[in-house]
Amino acid sequence: MSEPANLHGCAIRIGDLGILIRGPARSGKSSLALSTLRRCTALNLKALLVADDRVVVAQDGGNAVSMLAPAALAGLIEVSGIGILREPFATSARLGLVVDLVDPAGIERLPEPRTAEILGQAIRRVELPAREAGFGADILASLVLSPPVNDV
Repeated sequence: MSEPANLHGCAIRIGDLGILIRGPARSGKSSLALSTLRRCTALNLKALLVADDRVVVAQDGGNAVSMLAPAALAGLIEVSGIGILREPFATSARLGLVVDLVDPAGIERLPEPRTAEILGQAIRRVELPAREAGFGADILASLVLSPPVNDV
């Protein structure tokens, strides 16, 4: 069993799906999380923040990976230009999707299914354009409502 790790990223939970959002500093991780939470609420999907900026990942028995916030950051999310806001949060989520925020020019039109290795587990991975929170939020809500045909 792997030791827990503290990762740079943002984590949300939509229904039972835990999503880890990764990317460089100021790539829009928190913006994507907040936009996704608001859109999911509008779609009557239960969505909550798990962690912002730092995400603790740990093996949850078997082949599952759980995500949670470091205690000092639970329920807090940073909004650039505004500051720190309080947000309803889930204490944990089972990781089911990794989102990497990347330069839009590098995104393949029809990529093969991808995975990311987190604590030795292969987790489904997608790339979304950095700094395009609205578009990315719509994609994440759509993935929950209608999984892709070539799902891993």
